Amino acid sequence: MTIPATDPRPQVPTLGAHLLDGRRTIVDLTRPIYEGMPMWFGHQETKIVVHQTHDEFKEKYGTRDGFHARDLLISEHAGTHTDATFEYDPDGKTLDAIPLTYYYGSAVCIDLSHVSFQSPDPDRKGYAGVADVQVAEEKLAKSGEEIRPGDIVLAWFDYGDRWFPEPKYIDENPGFDWEGAEYLAAKGVVNIGSDCNAIDNSLDNSFPGHMVCKKYGIVNTEHLANLGEVVNKRFEFFGLPLHILGGTGSPIRAIAVLD
Repeated sequence: MTIPATDPRPQVPTLGAHLLDGRRTIVDLTRPIYEGMPMWFGHQETKIVVHQTHDEFKEKYGTRDGFHARDLLISEHAGTHTDATFEYDPDGKTLDAIPLTYYYGSAVCIDLSHVSFQSPDPDRKGYAGVADVQVAEEKLAKSGEEIRPGDIVLAWFDYGDRWFPEPKYIDENPGFDWEGAEYLAAKGVVNIGSDCNAIDNSLDNSFPGHMVCKKYGIVNTEHLANLGEVVNKRFEFFGLPLHILGGTGSPIRAIAVLD
């Protein structure tokens, strides 16, 4: 798989780039959306078609200026996205009934890069358990931070950025076991995120991370990027879903706001 080439030149205001100065530091945590992007087998593949070109618009509507637009056929769980509890809980809520405070707020990124499929224990391959999260907490404490009630916790497995968009990114990713996810949920975490395809180990069809979210009435965020830039830091996280009535999830533009 390859990511389509894009224009590397950033957009700047005609009156000068200085108009954008003075903002707080932002780290983009979002993977790109494009046709052919990696998708979990249970979701719709992304399709993108040109609806109209500039010239087609001008010809059709008789205007001097044209408007280029494309149409998207996309899953609610495409790319960097967040879930509503209804996705994994028949008695849960859809997006329009979940407060936005689940999806933004104070966050920490924990280092789970030591979790590996190379574990000598075949039952522990690619699993983040309680001991692994506690090791990550020790690393976090060295920067003067801790996991607090109400936090959003993002897990950096140092996996997604290394393998996206290769097939291995979807087919084999580390994730939480039940005890590891519940350890976070019991601390009062309201949103668990990952730099992988899912918060669950991709080889575990019991989906323990999601089932812990079901038990505790919390959400999760998946396919995050660039978490290595915020690991062991506290920041404001914004991963707001689209206002989809009846939505089971939504693609998001996830960012970390520092300073």
